[in-house]
Amino acid sequence: MRVNKTMLAAVLKSFNEDLVLEQVPVPVPGEREVLLKVLASGLCGSDLHIQEGKIKSVRLPHIPGHEIAGSVEILGPGCKRLKEGDRVVASIDITCGACRFCRTGHTNLCRKLSRIGFERNGAHAEYVIVPEDNLFPVDPAMPMEKAALIPDSVSCMYHAMKNQGKVRAGDRVCILGIGGLGIQGVQIARYFGAEVFCTSRQDEKLKIARDFGANHTINTKSEDLKSEISRLTDGDMCDVVFDNIGISSSIQQSLDIVRPGGKVIVVGYIDPEFTASYQDVMINEKEIIGIRASNRQDLVESIRLVEKGIVDPYIFSIMPLSQINEALHRLHEGKSLGRTVMIP
Repeated sequence: MRVNKTMLAAVLKSFNEDLVLEQVPVPVPGEREVLLKVLASGLCGSDLHIQEGKIKSVRLPHIPGHEIAGSVEILGPGCKRLKEGDRVVASIDITCGACRFCRTGHTNLCRKLSRIGFERNGAHAEYVIVPEDNLFPVDPAMPMEKAALIPDSVSCMYHAMKNQGKVRAGDRVCILGIGGLGIQGVQIARYFGAEVFCTSRQDEKLKIARDFGANHTINTKSEDLKSEISRLTDGDMCDVVFDNIGISSSIQQSLDIVRPGGKVIVVGYIDPEFTASYQDVMINEKEIIGIRASNRQDLVESIRLVEKGIVDPYIFSIMPLSQINEALHRLHEGKSLGRTVMIP
């Protein structure tokens, strides 16, 4: 298959600066690697963290973009599972396959982990290199802009709810800070049979949450979170709280509304540290649990949920790659009510 020698890419050359749109060489796939034609790439809050220099493993110049959907353009030597033209999504994590975490299915905790769009160049470009083992076919009829959200926006919340939160039917689940991840989380929590509470400081986001099945919404700009949760649950509070905000005070906010013996799942990350009441955690046997992306099986199951229509990945806007800086500015200013997807 004929491919041009250069491609358009959004390149981060200096931290805290706009990305530079330029022509760069099309990468060549190595052993068991695939050159993927990018059909859609999701814009994530982590892209802002990369731009701001908060992720120390990123080296410049760098092409970000880790929510990837595309078609197989060129198969490198040794590829056997896929064929040219296949439509696929990409698992972000490149793993060793041999450490104790990989052997037990916890691929997201691999000790030799590197990530597409973080330590390796990503998909805010016309093409990207991905190991064949990281690619998973999707129904060709699925819109690729929706498919792009599955590897992170969908499977991250699926992993958080299924494995870390262990959400069960009848649980009261609160998503603290509804947004690009949280809207998918509403659908997944309802799939598990939970009663869903959502918070935001924007009524527009809360309306979207209700449209996707949230049972209760709380505007924390005008309502007291703890009082409202107590009122709505007759004082029982929530079984699991997902902190999608990730600032220094949000873990304590989560602890305030979780029941004794309940779980707080740390999903968002903005501030490097948080403060919390030591005695509240100890006396009431509350748990604070981290969540890092998802594992390969989570991705496979998330693809099935989308293909079956159980989860409909919510997209706030679709923009051409040429407008990526505008999209990043809007995300930074809190004007994005969900995921933005870039189209090369």
